[in-house]
Amino acid sequence: MKVTFLGVGEAFDNDYTHTCILVEAAGRRMLVDCGATAPPSVWHQSKRPDYLDGIFISHFHADHVFGLPALMKRMEEDGRTRPFYLFGPVGAQRNVERLMEFAYPGMVAHLPFTLRFRELQRSHRWDDWNLRVVNTRHSVQNLGLRLEAGSPTKVFCYSGDGMFTPTASKLYTNSDLLVHDAYTMDGTVTNPKGETINIGIKTHCSIQQLERLDDMARPKKMALIHLNRNLRKEKADILKKYKQRRWIIPEPRDVIVL
Repeated sequence: MKVTFLGVGEAFDNDYTHTCILVEAAGRRMLVDCGATAPPSVWHQSKRPDYLDGIFISHFHADHVFGLPALMKRMEEDGRTRPFYLFGPVGAQRNVERLMEFAYPGMVAHLPFTLRFRELQRSHRWDDWNLRVVNTRHSVQNLGLRLEAGSPTKVFCYSGDGMFTPTASKLYTNSDLLVHDAYTMDGTVTNPKGETINIGIKTHCSIQQLERLDDMARPKKMALIHLNRNLRKEKADILKKYKQRRWIIPEPRDVIVL
């Protein structure tokens, strides 16, 4: 299994592309989220219209899904004919079609390839891939993902945004790689006025909270993404502080082979 971090930034990042991860295993390629600024990173990976088999959408915030219309439109222009799979929460088809129609009126009806929606509630078998999901805590419905694929089987887990739950912790247990939202250090951010704002556990996860998750789920490796634009400046200090843990803070285009 090969994991490429095409985008690791937060919603209002001025330096990093929105969340977008490419997972390749057992002959398939799937994007995990595709934020508004992410499509060029995908096209730099490959310009072939049939390069991707599908996408997993964790939740419907702009920095995780607004790149999808451009992705679909370019596939149309470049001549894709093979079906494209879209995995996401219940309501994904309605939300994706509304988003695409708003971006490019009439596009949904005239795509030359089929969109195959799979609205996930628990588990789904996709050829040699097994996808399992649970709801986590966020300001909107958000799915945590466990993906098992390859021979020997490798396990990739992804939090989307938000705070883990006991059920999510079990889902992530003993994964080869857990990619998790780590927006703050302690649940607070400081605005330009110097005011401290409490983010709260229903919005994002903090690095301090990830210590507890790491102790419970014991992933072989944990990648921290979606760091607040100011917190990311402390990357070296964070990695030094947690050097005893199997944590990384990936940069765009970093690759991990499991």
